[in-house]
Amino acid sequence: MGVSQDPRSRKRADTNRRIYLTAMRLFQERGFEEVSVGEIAAAAGVSVPTFYAHFPSKEHIVLPMPTAEEIQALLTGQPVHLPVAERVRGAILTFFSLLQGAERAEVLERWQIVVTTPHLRNRAAEFERATASLVLDALPTEVKKQSATDPDLVVTLSLSAYTQILMRWAEAGGSRELEDVAEEVLAVLRRL
Repeated sequence: MGVSQDPRSRKRADTNRRIYLTAMRLFQERGFEEVSVGEIAAAAGVSVPTFYAHFPSKEHIVLPMPTAEEIQALLTGQPVHLPVAERVRGAILTFFSLLQGAERAEVLERWQIVVTTPHLRNRAAEFERATASLVLDALPTEVKKQSATDPDLVVTLSLSAYTQILMRWAEAGGSRELEDVAEEVLAVLRRL
């Protein structure tokens, strides 16, 4: 038997979802740059402060940041004996394998907006660096010390590969399997 959310949490989740769906519809209809936070809030039936209570910026709708807990869970699932590069690679592939159905379609829609918006392509690099910091923080100190290569460099390159995977997948309109694109990009990274 599943645990049901309390009414306040359910209302917050419903509001968050309504803002997200409204923003995505507006971005797809008019383009990311042409839609303001105020327009999203009005169309979603919320105030601008309520929008910001759910999303730090409109960029965070299409480029959501993972939480430290999500990163930790993905890395914890990787065998501890693996070098940093293989642990991060495994975490990336695990994350992609968890994206199924509607969630996968939403990720594709978001990244299609990113690849067609120059501003978001640049912001993706900033989000990539912030995520790399979360990954580095989540790696155990002993794993970083045992690494034959610089863990900062390995994680940064791996997160750049992650961004490239999603961009290439979106540019192809999702016509190729995400996992196939991932294997192709990560294979190049392994040869470096």
